[in-house]
Amino acid sequence: LRAPWALHCGLGPDSPLSALMLKVVAFTLEAVGMPMVVGGNARTVDALRSVIERHGGELHTGCDVAQVLVQGRQAVGVALSDGRRFMGRDVVANTTPTQLYGRLLAPEHTPATVRAQAQAYRYGKGNLQIHLALREPPQWCAPALASVGYVHLSPGLAGVARAVTEAENGLLPAEGTICVGQPSALDGSRAPDGGAVLWLQLPECPRQVLGDAAGQISAPADGAWTEAVREAYADRIVARLARQMPNLPSAIVGRAVLSPADLARMNINLVGGDPYSGACTLDQFGLWRPLPGVKDHRTPVPHLWHIGASPHPGP
Repeated sequence: LRAPWALHCGLGPDSPLSALMLKVVAFTLEAVGMPMVVGGNARTVDALRSVIERHGGELHTGCDVAQVLVQGRQAVGVALSDGRRFMGRDVVANTTPTQLYGRLLAPEHTPATVRAQAQAYRYGKGNLQIHLALREPPQWCAPALASVGYVHLSPGLAGVARAVTEAENGLLPAEGTICVGQPSALDGSRAPDGGAVLWLQLPECPRQVLGDAAGQISAPADGAWTEAVREAYADRIVARLARQMPNLPSAIVGRAVLSPADLARMNINLVGGDPYSGACTLDQFGLWRPLPGVKDHRTPVPHLWHIGASPHPGP
């Protein structure tokens, strides 16, 4: 029952620290639950934007930061790829170590050991998302699940461990965990009257597709997530889910699938579709996250702070 929650830490049941992190997740869920924003997650972004603007801040979106500017051995601003510069007292970078130390900072501003560690930083499994628009709410075989905001469908402890191993070895899992989000079950504003939406997350996906554990989907020669592979795998997931929701196939009026490659294109920090901005293995966790030579949110450059999922405490 609890095994799939380890997946939300980027770990599997056989991973070191998974038992500890599972307890942390369980304690958190017991203490605060899983809050949901009425009106959609975009409302969270709107709220943060209003806080920034209320305090005199400005937001510029769709801008590519090309470089962190350093003067007198400390960060003083950023330069955009279009030539514009923004100066400030501090610079806060929500990036991966690969981006920060390999692209945004000039080599002369960081020790060679840190640059080498950033280059060796590893990324974890990919994720795949399926968004479904339904003409009617799903009819679960277990009716009590209809009002639950988040459900895991998995073949049990051994099945979760098997799916993780398959994904880590480049295979599409034969029977991976399906994380079923039902936001419209708790927030009616998420769908038109009488309708519903489902958000499915598949946390056990390979970054490169080398094969199919079920022997049904042909892998591209280059291992790329093609549209054909993406949609075929989504078909398998929807068919599995339909065994628990018999009305699902006829209720679907819209479907959008995002493969690990799609997610990586949408967000440069989701390398290979890894939503945790770095593998959460023992050597990249706790005292060693993000890098052995860099601790917490500090960087070798004063007034430059590293935040996000890559630094400790991680995702």
